[in-house]
Amino acid sequence: MTEKEYEKLLDRIKFDLYKEFIDPDTATYGIKYVDEEIAPESLTDREILQDELGRLCLIQNKYVDDEEYRKAAIIQNKITKIQNKIDKL
Repeated sequence: MTEKEYEKLLDRIKFDLYKEFIDPDTATYGIKYVDEEIAPESLTDREILQDELGRLCLIQNKYVDDEEYRKAAIIQNKITKIQNKIDKL
């Protein structure tokens, strides 16, 4: 890898990290990279939603601990939506 390619990759990583932490509404928190490693047929929809729910609860707790209540409220909205999806299954 050349120095120029390395700098371009580094800029891309910085940009992706910036997007993750600046806009919690669109943040994936790295789950898009983990999802590729799990075979979708091995988990049921309920299990996938429950895993996501657990992950979001951990993130919400971190925001509350850090007193970032606006971000915690955004995560709470996502948690509510997932809970509703689980209830419908």
